Parts: sequence; C-alpha cells; structure tokens
Amino acid sequence: MISLVRRDLTPYLLPLHLHPVLICRAMKVIGIVGGIGSGKDEVLKYLRDRYGVPYLSTGDIVRRMAGEEGVEGTRENLEAISRRCFRDIGKGCFVRMAGEEIRRKGWKVAGISGVRTPDDVEYLRKTFGKDFVLVRTDIKDPLVRFDRVRKRHEERDPLTYEAFLAQDRKEEETFNIGKAVSMADYALDNSGPLEGLHTEIDALITSGSLPVK
Repeated sequence: MISLVRRDLTPYLLPLHLHPVLICRAMKVIGIVGGIGSGKDEVLKYLRDRYGVPYLSTGDIVRRMAGEEGVEGTRENLEAISRRCFRDIGKGCFVRMAGEEIRRKGWKVAGISGVRTPDDVEYLRKTFGKDFVLVRTDIKDPLVRFDRVRKRHEERDPLTYEAFLAQDRKEEETFNIGKAVSMADYALDNSGPLEGLHTEIDALITSGSLPVK
C-alpha cells in the first residue's frame, strides 16, 4: 500500500478567474505523445539543441511533486500521485501546470513531453487552438522500445521484458495513452537510427507543420 502525503496543489495552478485561452494566446506549443521508450524526449531534445525550442516534461513535474512529498520516484509512486491529482484537481492537470510554467517563463514557442491522456489533448487544443500541434512517436515493435529503455539506465524502468509489457498495460489502463496517440496531428517513425528521426523532424519544420519561432 502506497502512502502519499496530501499537499496543497494550488501553487501549481492559476486562479480560476484567469482564463487559459486569454493568457496563452501568443504561445505556440508542441506536444509529444507515445509509449514508454518511444523517444518522446529525444524529439524535444533535438528541437531544443537544433532549433532552440525549450521544453518541459509533465513527468518531471510529477517527480518534483514526489520529491516535495518525500516519496521515492518509482513508477508506482508517480502513477499514484497522478491518479490522486486526476481525482482531486481534474484530468489534464499536469499539462495545465506545464502550460502555466511556460507562460511564467515567457516562452513564445515550447514543447511539452508527457502528453498522456485524451483530457491532456483536449485541454491543450482548447487552450492553444491552432497554435498547438500534437506529434506522436511510433515504434511498433515493443522489443525495440524495451531495448532503448534498458540503454537509458534509469532506476524507475523495468528490468525484464515481461515487467516492461506489464508496465505498458498499466500505463494504458491509467492514462488511456492509445486514445491520446490516435489524436495526434503528425507521426514520427522512431524505429530506426536517430538520424532518420531527425530527418523526419526537419521535414515537418521545413513544411511549416511544426512551429519553431
């Protein structure tokens, strides 16, 4: 049984009278959605390093909350925090927090990694309208995703393929990622070398599909 310290979440959120559509009108946001190990952060790291687009991770927000509550940042604990926040302040809360942090930083274009739920997508589209673009990262073979997860050597990641598949199923049950993935505007195939992924990203930018300024 996981015991988490209940805390006041209001510092993460704007007062209700400040409507997000008004405060975010000048911002452009690129959201990345995909399964575990599909390369979500890799896309945003490339956009940052190549094109100067900053980004935030909803996962980092949850991990920061775990640290403030004094609990270990395991996937189990992070999912428990996510479920509690969904229950207490509503689904889509983490992308809302990310959007408000982007606003505070004054970024005109930014990425958000960790778009997970259909509610996340609906909130971002309602808030940013045509200035929000959702990109999904595709790796059809789960063995490839597992291999990449193992190579990043993060303690929170599963150690066996069976545990990886179980984690995949659990995240789908918690977040309905499959539905969110189906709502993407564009897809990037990340099954091959990084150079291929980068070429696809460059093509989206050249065509004007991805805003970088």
